[in-house]
Amino acid sequence: MIATAAVLALAAAPAPKEPAWATAHLTKPYMTADETKAFMKRLAEYVSDHHLKKDANSPQRGMVYEYFQVAREGEHDQWIQGEGLDTMHDGAWYAAAMVNAYRATGDPFYKDMLVRWQLPFYCKMLNHSDELFLASSRRNDARPGATPWGKPWAYQPGEKGFIPYFWDDGASVSLERTNPRTKDKRGMGACVDFLAGKPNPLGLLNGYSQGMSNHMAQDIGVMLQLAWLLLRESDAPAERKLAAEVADAAGNLHASRMRHHGPIPMCVAPAALVKGDAQLMARVPDPNNPRYSVSGRHYSAALRDFAPGKPCGTPGFADDQQYRYYHGIARAGGAPPERLAFKIVADAFTECRLWRYYSDDAVVPAGINRFDLYPLSFVDGKPQHYRSDRKGPGGRPVPVGSRMGPQNMTCCGWALQVLHARPGIWELPYKRRFAKDVRVRVCHSVAGKPSEPAYSPVVLGGVRLEIAATPMALLLRGACEAGDATIRIFSRPDAAGRHAVVSLAKGKTVSAVNDEGQPLAVDGSLRPEGEGIRFTAVLPFTVAKGQKPWANGVEHGRLSVQVGKGTRNLYLAADEKAVRRWLEHELAGGLRTWEAIFDELGYIPTGIGRSRQWDGMSDSGGYAHLISAAAQWLLYLQNKTDWESHEIPAVR
Repeated sequence: MIATAAVLALAAAPAPKEPAWATAHLTKPYMTADETKAFMKRLAEYVSDHHLKKDANSPQRGMVYEYFQVAREGEHDQWIQGEGLDTMHDGAWYAAAMVNAYRATGDPFYKDMLVRWQLPFYCKMLNHSDELFLASSRRNDARPGATPWGKPWAYQPGEKGFIPYFWDDGASVSLERTNPRTKDKRGMGACVDFLAGKPNPLGLLNGYSQGMSNHMAQDIGVMLQLAWLLLRESDAPAERKLAAEVADAAGNLHASRMRHHGPIPMCVAPAALVKGDAQLMARVPDPNNPRYSVSGRHYSAALRDFAPGKPCGTPGFADDQQYRYYHGIARAGGAPPERLAFKIVADAFTECRLWRYYSDDAVVPAGINRFDLYPLSFVDGKPQHYRSDRKGPGGRPVPVGSRMGPQNMTCCGWALQVLHARPGIWELPYKRRFAKDVRVRVCHSVAGKPSEPAYSPVVLGGVRLEIAATPMALLLRGACEAGDATIRIFSRPDAAGRHAVVSLAKGKTVSAVNDEGQPLAVDGSLRPEGEGIRFTAVLPFTVAKGQKPWANGVEHGRLSVQVGKGTRNLYLAADEKAVRRWLEHELAGGLRTWEAIFDELGYIPTGIGRSRQWDGMSDSGGYAHLISAAAQWLLYLQNKTDWESHEIPAVR
């Protein structure tokens, strides 16, 4: 039997051996503006001191390395790069974070990091890749049998706008070549290696990859868009000159991706902005697209829209949410229109929830999600395994990381700004399309404390029914004038799809089966009331561990209930005020979580619970997303919005 307390709270109390940082979101108040600024500065200074390449004689001067091996500081392998891991992308996110931090604080430290170091480095590659990487057309120093890059990735001779997976002059080592199991120390993929034919037992990287991903191109697009908007009207001639270089880089990036792939919205938008090209901007998706009136793609696919037996991956990043936001406000020329505004809130609230379904035996600390390089899938509406199963590395839970959690915190900041600027936006899909449905409120736990369920009444077939929900279960209570009743709850509106059959009879216990006759876990009570009965029932959804399949409750999703010949559709969604409270805690409580991790470890790790190597690497992407998240919290505290801060020109 699945305990009622567990389905109401979504997760049990923290296990006794949880680390100290796991409770910081529960024990400390939300950061003040001054505390937030101080935390941002600590994070930024760490990156400047440990991840930034400052060698004036190096062609990579200004590069922010993705990984810094803390225990190897000052050694040849303090910096490490993956040869196919988009290791240039974290620097782009960090540059975007510098814009966000400067917008929110006005502190010149952040702009200096951007204009002195990072933008010159990226503009050098984007505007001069045809010269810098020319040798790619003449040589390939990869190991025999290495898979060549296909057209979407491979450098094309004479091409501008290209940024390789890696580029270095021997100051870092290869993640792949330093693996003890790797015997051949040559490149993993097509590359130019200036140490080819020479002994390289340390696995040093001195050369560059011949591949670039469309994924990284979009990260670069975010950086270019925000940097150009910041510098385009600067009073400083040097900054205006740099803005012109950024504009050239945006055009080159777009042209490069057109050669390799075709139009990519997050590459099209900055190119259209810098040119003021309305025809080009029209190729960016309409930010008021009707398809945006749904909750998170991973969330819905994993819980409801799955194909039987087919795994649905959980997100390791919030990249798509960020791309959609940035190219959406570029096309809109400022404030996100209604459907994009709803999508910002819905995705921030739902995409991170799959990790909470997995975490069945511990409260998930605010701001925490899975390690991006360790997969976790859902199958048939539930996790392939649960935290309590201990099927992660070494018989431990799946590790957590510094990407998805902090990145979604930034999205939570935008969502809070949307809710403040457009109250009622959360309710619009219901009011406009499904107002005749019974509105069932989903109560969520905030800071580990379950909310009191808010029941909605409906009368069907002689049963006075009241319905509420948690993310884990449907909650039923009511009275029946007869001595028995059968309640059917369907996974689709209008009595369609899989369903549960809840049986109520005087003198018996509450029971339930699914449409295949399999017994369902249900916790309930019956007591006589005159000739009839009064009842309560907690019916866990499919996603609960141990439950047989029938249905899941999805935010802005629909079920239906049937008693006798009477049927009503149900519309499930949390109350907007509850959504706001949850988003505030995920962002502000998440800042406390990561502050505690930073205090305990002295750095922001790539992973926690993965392995000694991954846990021991400081990850510049984690700092980038935390700084951007903190910037959004500051804007929210000041009743400001991110989209207004960027002063986006309209391109019509």
